Amino acid sequence: MNKYILKFETASLLKNYATIFFGTLFPMLLCSLIIISVKKQVPKEMLDQVEQSIMLNLSIISPLSIFFIGLSSVFAKDLEEGVYDRLELFSINHLTMARYKFFVNYIFWFICNAIYFAFILNMFDLNLSFISLVKHFAFVSLLSLALFLLSYAICLFTKKFSISFAATMLMYFGILILSGMMGIMVEDLPAKIKTFAKLLPTSHFSSTEYLDEIAKGGSLNYSFLQSLIVFLLISFILFAISVYKNKRKNS
Repeated sequence: MNKYILKFETASLLKNYATIFFGTLFPMLLCSLIIISVKKQVPKEMLDQVEQSIMLNLSIISPLSIFFIGLSSVFAKDLEEGVYDRLELFSINHLTMARYKFFVNYIFWFICNAIYFAFILNMFDLNLSFISLVKHFAFVSLLSLALFLLSYAICLFTKKFSISFAATMLMYFGILILSGMMGIMVEDLPAKIKTFAKLLPTSHFSSTEYLDEIAKGGSLNYSFLQSLIVFLLISFILFAISVYKNKRKNS
């Protein structure tokens, strides 16, 4: 690995304080407030299950903030300023940069997620096995890869900070709302919107079926796995097209 590219990408990530806040502190704060608020409303026999579901669901905010909003805000600005055009002169193409970007962002997300779960599990004395956490990390890792590829593609297609950031922000809040992370449960959405919401893999993280799969060893929900794979495939296709389009323009 090129240590200079690693340093460059790490510095680009860490100078974005919004990514650090929304990737680490915001999910912990929001999860804590919601868990505290439901303690008085949920029967004691169901409380542990509800708290676990809230914790797993709100952990999705971190990859959305890091791989989607955080990446686009820095990457699109650098593209607009021609930083990567200059790197192309040294035979550093977008495929190479994408690998480094994903590696740096993934390590950062992994650390943020570890801090998030360590804090919430200890703060509220929740019981979730190590195997359950590994399963959850695996699913969210696939989601993170899809979000990264999609965000990278949007930035390459537009090469404008304003357009890229606006597009990813709209999609970010749309995903949060449709996935039950903004106070409206997926089941409470209007019928037509709920049908669309269930096509998103992120909506499944708030379901009781997901908690059964992760914490209780229940059978895998194949509709969730299918939506996750389809989302990943669409993101990869858009990423491949954007890289190819950019390569032809440079040629």
